[in-house]
This record gives sequence, C-alpha cells and structure tokens, in this order.
Amino acid sequence: MINLDTLIVTLYVSGLFIFAIRLGRQQSLDDFMVMSRKAPFALVVFSIVSTWVGIGTTVATSASAYDKGISLGLSAACGGVLGIFAALKLAPKVKNFGDRHKAYTLADFFSIRYNSASRTIAAIFILSVYVMLTAAQFLGLSALLEVWTGIEANILVWFTAISTIIYTAFAGMRSDFYTDIIHFIVMAIVLFVVMLPLSYVKMGGYKPLLDLNSTYYDPFAYGGISFFIASLVFGCVSVFVTMEIWQRIYASSSLSAARNSLVVSLLIIVLFYAISTYFGLVCRALELDLASRDNALFTLMTTILPPGAFGLGLAAFIAIFISTINSTIMVAAATLSNDLIFPRLSLNNNPDRKLSIARLSTLFCGIIGLIISLLIPNLVALSVNALLMLLIIAPAIVGGFYFERPGNTSALLSMAAGAITLFIFLFLTPETAFVPAAGVSLITYIISAIFEKPKTKKVSYEHYS
Repeated sequence: MINLDTLIVTLYVSGLFIFAIRLGRQQSLDDFMVMSRKAPFALVVFSIVSTWVGIGTTVATSASAYDKGISLGLSAACGGVLGIFAALKLAPKVKNFGDRHKAYTLADFFSIRYNSASRTIAAIFILSVYVMLTAAQFLGLSALLEVWTGIEANILVWFTAISTIIYTAFAGMRSDFYTDIIHFIVMAIVLFVVMLPLSYVKMGGYKPLLDLNSTYYDPFAYGGISFFIASLVFGCVSVFVTMEIWQRIYASSSLSAARNSLVVSLLIIVLFYAISTYFGLVCRALELDLASRDNALFTLMTTILPPGAFGLGLAAFIAIFISTINSTIMVAAATLSNDLIFPRLSLNNNPDRKLSIARLSTLFCGIIGLIISLLIPNLVALSVNALLMLLIIAPAIVGGFYFERPGNTSALLSMAAGAITLFIFLFLTPETAFVPAAGVSLITYIISAIFEKPKTKKVSYEHYS
C-alpha cells in the first residue's frame, strides 16, 4: 500500500512534469531562452529565489553548519546583503544591454564589449562552471532520495539525472518561471512555517544551541579569513558573474522590474541561508546519527516532520532541486548553443533549427553533469567552489561596464591567468583555490589595462546606463 508521503511526492512531481512539459512545447527560441523579455516583477522574484535556493543554499549550508558551524552560512548571507547594493547599480545596465543587443547569455557581453575570442573563452569557462553546478544539484537530490528510500546513492543519481535532463530539454525558461511560483510557496511553508517551530520543540528551546562548542560560532571556521573575505567580494559581484541572474534580468519586462526584483530576491535569499544554517546547528545539537554530513537537513526532516508534512517537505525539496537543475542546465545549454555553436553555423533565418539545437544542448550538458557527479561525489566542495570560480571573469565584466580603456588583451589575459592559477591551486588548497585565482585575474586585468592602447572602435556606454 502506498503511504501518504509517497502519494504526495508522486502527485506533486508528476503534476509538475506534465505542466512544465506541456507549457514548454508551446514556445519560441526567445521564450525558451529569456521568456520573450516580458516577465513581470513578481515572477522574476519567485524565479530568482527558487533558482538560487538550491543545493548550495540549503543542503550544503546545513551540512557545513553541522560540520563547522555558522561560517559558510554567515559569509554567504553577508555577501548577499552586499550584493543588494551591486544589484541597484548593475540591473539597469544589464537590462539595457540585453534589450539593445537581443542578448541571451553573459558571454554575449564579451562579444560586444571585447571580441569573439573573449566570448569563446568566457563561454567555455561559464559552461564548465555550470556543468559542475549541475553535478552538485544531482548529488543533492540523490542524497535526499537516499535518506527517504534507502536506495544506493549512485543508482539514484542516474534516475534523478535522466528524468530531470529530459524535463529540462522540453521545459525551457518559460516553464521554469511559472513552476518556480509553486516551488517558492511550498518551500517557504515547509522551512519557515513547519520545520522552524517543530525543531524548536524537538530541542526543548534554544539552550542546546547555546551549549555547542564556541568553534561552531567562529565566522572563519570554513576556509579561514581569506574565504570569508572572498565570499563578501563574491556577494558584491555575484550579480555580475552569475548567468542565471543575467538571464532573469534579460527576461524582465522593464528596468524597474529587473532592479526591484533583484533587491527583493537577495533579501529573501539571505533568510534561506540563515534558516539552513540554523537547521545544521539543530542537527548537531540533537546529535543526530548521520550517514554523511550532506544528509543533515534531510535527516532532520525525517526526525521532526509527521507523515504528510514529511511528504510535502520531500516534494518541495525535489521540486526546488529540479528547478535549480533546470536553471543550471539552461545556462550551460544556452552558453553552448548561443556562444559556441550558433556563431559557427549559418542559422540567422532558421529559428526552429536554433531551438532544436538548444534543446539538444540541454541533453548534452545534463549528461556531462551526470558524469561529473559520479566522478566527484563531494557535494559541499563541488557546489561552493564551482560558484566562486566565477570570480575569475568578474574583472572583465565590471571593467567592461565601467571603464572605457580596457580592451581585448586585458580581458583575455585576465581570464587566462586566473584559469591557470586556479588549476595550480586546485592541487594545493582545493577549498580556497578560487581566492588566488580571482586575485591574479584582477591584477592581470588592471596591469594590462594600464599598458593597453585604447580601443580604436569605442563602445557606446551611454546605452548601458
């Protein structure tokens, strides 16, 4: 006999797949990539939050809090607050750029501001990062299902990956936006309305949290001071370097919708970092028996949620992972198709073929993400490092928007130097390899800009203001 939790999960997920695929079949390339640039304020907020609140925000943050305390969650939350100020400045520029040049990807900016070679290098880097992020999402979803079903994680990785890859190939951006409304509402109810008070009751108050070793409240426990500072920097520039944010700014219906949705979204995301950190500490305080630290949040769910509520929680997390996987695969596929395939084919008057290639690109990127998830099963390290590696392209983006002098050489050298440094330090200090890589990228960009001759063909910056 099917129990209540299984019934809720089955109905929720199957209904989600049917709705998204039916909606996704009725769309153009513009719908598939950026929702025809007509998404209203509320829809963009739901989508940004649902996309960002995936494996890194919930599972990895809770796992880190269980293992090392508040450090990772605190640094991410503080970075999010700083990101609000960056969003106020950047969102109008990105929106104007996207509308003016009909851009789909972040690498489109490199093509317009610098040259095709810069676009190719940036696209390869972005593609690599988002395929790794996709792998991390697969691991997180399989960890959830393993706690629930007891089936071996590797088997579940295959199952979740294949089903989600097929879903993404049909769903596209428009389906992602509309299903994100449901994901956000259910996730907020489960975490804040249900799990928060029940965890308090289970502990018998907050005293068990206060009794934890003081090291759990050390803000520099995860990666040291350099990691904490780098996280704050990433918070400031995250809206510059995360392509899913660019896609949603492109998709916004207006400048004000783009700017306001980013600010509101970041405020909400900070709350999700805070509550995920809290749940990790609760697991430690309750001394729950975990098969792996990656299972901290899901083990807490099995401990405190009654039947029905547990099923709703499972459905919410499965759906939110699917939403985030959809977004990371969409970023990778859009980059692969728009920046690496389309420029090498004559497809200007064939939008149907472009859409077909974009769908096939989602299948390819999803499969590569699956392979990586099987080769690198360290969930926390994979999700955190992959995202922060994007700092390497930040100097070329920020400099490209705000300074006229830096040209093609500055962009190329900064990305190349950062990538080489990253590769070297991944063998030396894998948890903080992005820190020296980002520093080298920034220094290289500044020095190159000083000695590089001004561009003979000036970019019209007033259009990005």
